[in-house]
Amino acid sequence: MTIVFEPLDTVMFTLTTSTAPDAAPNFSAYDALATLVTSFTAASSDSTHYYALYTMSAAPGEYVGQWAAAKTFSGSARSFVKRFIFNVVPTKPS
Repeated sequence: MTIVFEPLDTVMFTLTTSTAPDAAPNFSAYDALATLVTSFTAASSDSTHYYALYTMSAAPGEYVGQWAAAKTFSGSARSFVKRFIFNVVPTKPS
């Protein structure tokens, strides 16, 4: 299921982890050509719940949201990544 947003909507994406990462996760958004649109460190509400406020592009199209973080176990850093697709589609009349 693809999530649909209006252009310039501001939404809150959330991430819940089962263990606290080494640092706050990074949220990124990419367009359909895999060009980075934005990337920033998420805010946390506690050590395993994070959120990112993101204002959608004015350009309609398909985008990929990505969360990325790392956790060190026994001296080895393990990356974890979560990706999801969302669309920006104008549905309101001009």
